[in-house]
Amino acid sequence: MPTKAEHISKAELNEAFADTVSRTSYLDWAVTVLYYAALHYVDSVLAVSGEHPTKHKDRHPLIRTNATLRTIHGEYRTLETLSWNARYGAMAIKPEDWKQAQDEFGPLRAHIRRHLGFK
Repeated sequence: MPTKAEHISKAELNEAFADTVSRTSYLDWAVTVLYYAALHYVDSVLAVSGEHPTKHKDRHPLIRTNATLRTIHGEYRTLETLSWNARYGAMAIKPEDWKQAQDEFGPLRAHIRRHLGFK
């Protein structure tokens, strides 16, 4: 199972890739990759407590009940919904949707990194 550090590394890689893709016309993929960056940030916190969910449905209750994660549950769900809509709902992601994803991701990222002792 991935460690906290491995999840953080993957989150940072996905975040950088989302930024790169956001400069193209593929905002649906930028939103999706940013969601997966958020997922790895969440999983980094869960890894510390020995939790390693492999399914989204298993992750949700852990986010809602974990003292560190419950405060960013709304941001996580918004990112997940945008990503789901882009992938499965064929939603056209517009620049304002990308901005919303960034606005949700920023506080989630900052909260988790602060909690784990990263800048």
